[in-house]
Amino acid sequence: MAKAKKVLHHDDPPCTARLSPCGHCRKCGITPDMQSTCIYMYCPACDVPLENKQCPKCKTNYEL
Repeated sequence: MAKAKKVLHHDDPPCTARLSPCGHCRKCGITPDMQSTCIYMYCPACDVPLENKQCPKCKTNYEL
């Protein structure tokens, strides 16, 4: 079974945007500390967040 890709998101309501590779939030313009981030699991092929360990676009199942 394929592995999902881990992606950091800003987790400081109301902002839940995906962070850039350097950890900067493009939506609100700050670089949050680790308490204000969360890990989302993404499909490596489609680059979309997984829903119940499955890609909503290509329907591939992933292990976390």
